[in-house]
Amino acid sequence: MNVPPQQESAYSKPIDGLRAIAIIAVFIFHVSPSVLRGGFTGVDVFFVLSGFLITSNLLRGLREGTVSIREFYLRRVQRLLPNAIATVLAVVVLWATFLPPSTAGRTARHALWNLFNASNIYIWRNLGGYWGDSAEWAPLTHTWSLGIEEQFYLAYPWLLILLARFQANRLYSWLTIATVISFVLGIYGSYYHPVATFYILPTRGWELLLGGLIATRRPMFLGSGNRSWRWLQSRARPSVGNIGLLMIGASFLTIGDYNAFPGWVCLLPTVGTALLLMSVVDGDTTVSRWLSSKFMERTGKLSYSLYLWHWPLITFGKIQANLYGLPKLAGAVAGGLVAIALAYLAYVYVEIPFRNRGQGRQRRIWAIIGGFALVAALCAWIALRPRIADPNHRFNSPTFSGRLFDAGGASTVDFTDVPRYYDVKFPIETNNTIESWRTGGIIHPYGGGQPKVVVLGSSHALMYSRLIDDICKSRGISVSFLGIDGGGPAFFEGTAKSRFKTKGEALEFDQTRRKFLHQWRPEAVFVIDRWDAQFDDEQIFEEKLVSFINEVGPLVGRVILVSQVPVHRGGDEVNLREIVTSRMGTGKGLPRLYPDSKDELRRHIAARAESLVKKADNLRVIRPDSYFYDVDNSIRYSTGRDFYYADDDHLTDVGSEVVRGLFEKEIDEAHSGGRTDGGKTH
Repeated sequence: MNVPPQQESAYSKPIDGLRAIAIIAVFIFHVSPSVLRGGFTGVDVFFVLSGFLITSNLLRGLREGTVSIREFYLRRVQRLLPNAIATVLAVVVLWATFLPPSTAGRTARHALWNLFNASNIYIWRNLGGYWGDSAEWAPLTHTWSLGIEEQFYLAYPWLLILLARFQANRLYSWLTIATVISFVLGIYGSYYHPVATFYILPTRGWELLLGGLIATRRPMFLGSGNRSWRWLQSRARPSVGNIGLLMIGASFLTIGDYNAFPGWVCLLPTVGTALLLMSVVDGDTTVSRWLSSKFMERTGKLSYSLYLWHWPLITFGKIQANLYGLPKLAGAVAGGLVAIALAYLAYVYVEIPFRNRGQGRQRRIWAIIGGFALVAALCAWIALRPRIADPNHRFNSPTFSGRLFDAGGASTVDFTDVPRYYDVKFPIETNNTIESWRTGGIIHPYGGGQPKVVVLGSSHALMYSRLIDDICKSRGISVSFLGIDGGGPAFFEGTAKSRFKTKGEALEFDQTRRKFLHQWRPEAVFVIDRWDAQFDDEQIFEEKLVSFINEVGPLVGRVILVSQVPVHRGGDEVNLREIVTSRMGTGKGLPRLYPDSKDELRRHIAARAESLVKKADNLRVIRPDSYFYDVDNSIRYSTGRDFYYADDDHLTDVGSEVVRGLFEKEIDEAHSGGRTDGGKTH
C-alpha cells in the first residue's frame, strides 16, 4: 500500500511488521478466498496505518518547523509513482499481447483512471461489487484502495496544517467529528448503497482518520504527561497489543462477503490496528519484538510493491488456467509466485532508486513525469482501438433476453462495456425497476388465475426464461419468473450474493419464494442454477436437493431440475466470438473449444440428480447439457451463422431454442397430468 517512505519519519520496525500482516492476509485471500475468507480486511489495516503515519509525519514537521506541502507531494511522487507506472505498463502490455482486444481495451481504460488516482471511481461505476465476476477478472481491481488513499492525501495535509495552526487545541476534536461523520455514512451506506460505500472516500475515510487520531495522542506531540498514553507505560501495554492482534486475526478468519461491509464489522480490523499501534510504536513488548523480526520487517518493506504486482499476476494466472483447462487455483498460485519475484525486482530496481532524494533528484523526477506521460499515452491508444468481435461478419449478432425476466429489477450494469458481452444484444424492460420478487416475481397470466409454472434460479434460469415464457404463452398457462441474476442459489440457502448484500436480505428472499409456492401450489417448478458455482462436491449437492424436495415437493406437481450446460474454459474475462474468429483465420472452419476443469463435477451433479428421480415421485431432471457436446467432448457452441453461447457459460436465445423440446415435454406433462402430492395424483 502507499505509505510514506522511511526517510520521512523516525523508522519503526513494528510498523513494517504491521504492513507484513496486512499484505500476507490480502495475498492469501486473493490466491484462495476460501483459505482466509476475511483476508481482504488487510486493506483496512493499511488504511489505519497510512492515516497514522501521514499524521505523525505532518505533526512532526509542524513541531520542528520543517513542514512543506511541496516537499510532501514530491516525496509521494518519488515513492509511489515509479512502481505504479511499471505495474500499469506490464499489465497493459501483458493483456494486449495475450488477451482479446476488447479485454485489453477495457483494462487500458481502467489503467488510465488508475494513473490519475481514480481507480475506485472507475470500479464503482463500471465493475460493480468487490465480489462480483467483473471485479474478480479485472487485473487492476485491487487499486481501488490506492485511489482512496491518494484522494485522501490531496486534501488532508492542507486541512491538518490549517487546523494545527489555527485550532491546535481543538485538533483532536475536529478529527473525531470527521471520523464519526464518515463512520456513520459508512454504516448507512453499507446497507442502502453497498457498492458505492465500499469504494468511495467519504465512507472509508474514517479508517484513515482513526489512524490520525491515534497519532495526535502520541506523547511526542502532546508531552509525556498525556493521560491517554501514560497508562500504556504500565503493564497494560502488552495486553492492549495482544487484544489488537487478536481482533485483526479474528477479522481475517470470520468476516466474509456475506457481511455488510464496511459496516459495524469493520471495527474489528480497524480498532484492532489502532490498539496494536498504541501498544507497539512507542514501547517494547513481545508483540512488538515479533513484528520487528527480520521476516516481518523485510516483508513489510516489500508490501507496497507486492500489493501492486500480486493481483494482476494472480488474475492473469487464473485466466490462462481457464484457457488451458487447468484448475483456477493452480493458475492463481503460479501467478502469485511470479508476482513475488517481480515485486522484489521492482522494489530493488525501480522503487528504491527513484525515491532517492540525493544528487540527481530533479533528473529522476523528470524521468517519472516522462514515464507517466508515455504509459498514459499507451493506455489511451490501446483503449481507443476499435472493438470488433467478428470483423468478417461470419456470424449473426447473438441475443440474450434473460434480463427481461429478472425479478430483481432492471440491472444498472452497462453490458456494452463488458468484454464478453459487448457484441451481444440485451433486450431490456425499462419499466422493470422494482424488486418484483416481493410481489410474486414477473407474472404473465396467460391462462388466468395463479401461476401454474414457476421458475427459480440465477442468471442460468434467466437464460431459459424467454423459452419457457413462449411455451407457456402458446399453451395458455400462467407463469411466474422468480429468478434473479446474482440473487442467490435456486435452493433455499439464505446466502448473500451480489444482489443481496446481507444474509437478512437473502433470507427474506427465500421466505418470500416459500410464501408464494404455498399460496399458488403450481403444477411445475423449474429449478435452474450454475451448479458448479454453488457446490464443490456432488454429495453436498445431493443433500441440498433432497432437503429442497422434502420441503417443496408436497406443494407442487413436479420439481424440474435442469442440468448445467458445458462451460468454456476461457472464463469470464474473454469474448467468445473474438477467440473463435481469431483462431479461424482465413477460410478455416470453427475451432474446437473444450470444457473447463469442472466439467466432471457438472456431470456428477447431473447424475446424482437423476439417481434421485426413482426415490422422489415428483422430481424430474432434464439434460440440456447433452445437446452441447460433440463426439470428441468439445463444446458445440455454434452452427452455421448462429452462436449458441453468449459467454463461457450462458446460452443465447438461439442456444436455448436447441432444447425447446425438453421444456415443452415437461410443461405439457405437468399441465395435462394434473398435480401430485406425496406421490398421489389428483
